[in-house]
This record gives sequence, structure tokens and C-alpha cells, in this order.
Amino acid sequence: MSPADPSQRRLLLFTKPARAGRVKTRLIGDLSAGEAAELHAAFLDDLVERLEGGAFTLRLAWALEPDEEVPAGPTPGVRQSGEGLGDRLYNAFAEAAREAPFVAALGSDHPTLPPALAERAFAALEAGADAVLGPAADGGYYLIALRAAAVRRRLFEGIAWSTDGVLASTLERCRELGLAVELLPEAADVDTPEDLRRLAAELAAGDLGCPRTRGLLAAWDRLPAAGASGSCQRRESFRAGLERTHSAGQSQ
Repeated sequence: MSPADPSQRRLLLFTKPARAGRVKTRLIGDLSAGEAAELHAAFLDDLVERLEGGAFTLRLAWALEPDEEVPAGPTPGVRQSGEGLGDRLYNAFAEAAREAPFVAALGSDHPTLPPALAERAFAALEAGADAVLGPAADGGYYLIALRAAAVRRRLFEGIAWSTDGVLASTLERCRELGLAVELLPEAADVDTPEDLRRLAAELAAGDLGCPRTRGLLAAWDRLPAAGASGSCQRRESFRAGLERTHSAGQSQ
């Protein structure tokens, strides 16, 4: 199997600038607005650093106010456009699909996501899938990948975003459009105080590729004693399985 060409794979990381009161708002109360913004920045920096090593081309897709400029940085960025999330997703996919035959999007609320998972989605598209979805534990999806020919506005229209029906509705749209779909392993975003406690338990034994996030939680005394939860072992098992899948795909 020939090595993947990163220029043919465009990964869009949907995110926002770390402004207090505008990011991680469901954590405010458990955290201050300033702490929530710090955590968002740590998530984003950890995720970008790890994804930069993947076999794809990374772009940051920024949700900005009209008077805000695309933030400068080493990773190229684009401005999200459209009235709602569905419009913004479709417009970003349509634009990226003019430059690359395989496009994926994910959010910055999953700081431990390994590059191998995005690479697995792209490999599935290259093998013939029209769409790949990463189911989220809350009923949404944390990643969607599409062949350029499968980018349709209908996939994103009329979806009740931020509800537990997002994945089911999107799968129904794929069936309606006759798209061949593959699913990735289920994973959980970090949106709520309960999610943050789960993440802290996972990070208790090691940084899992998230040194900034772990350091912040440690500074806030939010890491439980190592071994206090079995979730760390479950996360390591999940990551090991992904790496085995990735290695097997490279050897074919």
C-alpha cells in the first residue's frame, strides 16, 4: 500500500478564540469564565500540536465575530461562514473540497483524540466510503469525513444541533442520499463538569498527549490520585487499539 498523500487529505479543526464567556460555557459555574477560556486554549494547543504530526493537511476553521481577524499562527486558518452550524459546516466542506478530494472536520472539545483516528477516517474514504462518522457519547458526532463528491448541503440542513439526535439524523440523511458510511469508535467530548472530571481521571496517570491540559488541571488541584479510577486504563486500551489499527493499515 502506497503512503498517503497529505495534500489530498484536508482536516478542518473547528474552534473559537479563547475569549472568556464565549468558550466552554457549559463549564462556567464549575470553572470561572476565565478558567474556562484557559482550558479551551490548552485543549486547542495540545490538539493542534498532536494533529500537526498526522498524515493530512490541517487547517483551523475559526468561528469569529465580524470585526475579528483570523488569528495568526503557524497553522493556517480560515473563517467559518454561515448563519448556523449546519451552514458553517457545509460551507467549510464545500470550500475545502475544491482543493482536496477527502475532507474531514472535528471540534476542539476532544483534546485526547489521536491523529491515528483521523487517519483511519481518511483511509476509509480512500478505500471507497463516501462518509465516515465518529459517534459521540452524547448522541452527536465528534468527526465527520466526506469524499468531495459526497459534500451535499442536505447532510447539514435541518439538523437539531446540540441534541442527542444529531448522529441518527445524519445517518438518515446519508441513507437518503445513498452514501456508503463507516463509523469510527465512539468517544466523548469534554463539555460538562462531569466530562471534565472524567478527563481529569484519565490524565491522572499521564498526559495522554495533552501536557498543557494536564498541567492546568494539576495547577487547579483537579487531578485525582493516580489509580483512583479505572478510566485511565480504559483510555489507554482505546488508544492502543487505534494504534494497532493504524499500524495494520500501514503494513497492507
